[in-house]
Amino acid sequence: MSGVYRQLADHFETRSTPSLACLVASGNLLTILALPHARRLRHSATWLVVNLAVAEGIFCVTILPISAAHLLHLYHAERPLFDDTGCSVFVFLRYVNIQAELLSIAAIAINRCVLIANPKAYPRLFSGARTAMLVAGIWLVSIAIMLIPLLGIYGAFTYNNNTEECDFDDDTDQGRAPRKVFLALGFLLPSIIIIASYSYIYFKARQSSLRVERQRSADSKANSHRPQEGLRARDIRIARTIGVIFLVFMVCCTPVSIAHFMESKVSPEVLLLLHPLYWAQYCINILIYVFMNSQYRDAYINYISQWWPDFKEVTRRKFQWKEEATSGGDSRRMSRATTPNLSVRFQVNKNPSEVQASPLPQLNDTRL
Repeated sequence: MSGVYRQLADHFETRSTPSLACLVASGNLLTILALPHARRLRHSATWLVVNLAVAEGIFCVTILPISAAHLLHLYHAERPLFDDTGCSVFVFLRYVNIQAELLSIAAIAINRCVLIANPKAYPRLFSGARTAMLVAGIWLVSIAIMLIPLLGIYGAFTYNNNTEECDFDDDTDQGRAPRKVFLALGFLLPSIIIIASYSYIYFKARQSSLRVERQRSADSKANSHRPQEGLRARDIRIARTIGVIFLVFMVCCTPVSIAHFMESKVSPEVLLLLHPLYWAQYCINILIYVFMNSQYRDAYINYISQWWPDFKEVTRRKFQWKEEATSGGDSRRMSRATTPNLSVRFQVNKNPSEVQASPLPQLNDTRL
């Protein structure tokens, strides 16, 4: 280990990692507790977001501390912390966690895409039982994929002397082929699905917006028009939030992935410097939830206010946040089209002169 590498390892890993792990784990724990606590957020998309927070939380309380312990041992003893078996298990756990995180983002993207493409079939396709099966499937698929190199069926895990960390073994009969295959299956394929899903969501949102604008210009009563695709503001906000999380994931993970793939041309110092960028995504995600999605922000604030009653007033005054008007309602009820009440329906049965004297209220749907 060179002197520069030793200094970087001591500064970035052994000193900052424990505090970073505690901070990010707390944010993910808040997401896991606060979102299901809000009754209006108890739908399939929320459970997938909670599963994403679980994957990130596990990474923070297991992978980050173990990585710090490895570098601390490497710094003082000048030899790796793990033997071959321990190194294989650690790589397996790390890649299973990363795979589950990316598959969770892909599942949320598909969830939003199905809601927009076929809103009538959405409740059936993403029922409570099927969502639970999807969450279980994410972890089972992640484990199954990484069991292949762990058991030596195709590829292997070992300690990499070039990067001084546990990773794929490129000295097998297959060479670097297993690394490329698992990179394509575990990273590129989910990324393509996510990009395609959000491209479709953007297209439908843009199409719906243009249709509404045309109706408004043609008819003064177009405010009562409701897009048939089910593009409600809540759905767009959730899709936009997870889309930004995916962009952050790509920005933070792509440089590290490329550096590992081109390890022979990248110095260990550069690779080590890229690790804080990769870990930054776990800090940024909680901020994305708070600042981009008002429903999630309200859920956080209301949950913390149970233990700190003045927290809601402090945050409202300092950040000038306003709670959504639908905060106390049921999301399923609020998602229905606005319909006349009993008094309005009674007026319809009156004679024309009486109806003219008391005009019907203008029905309005401004959720977009």
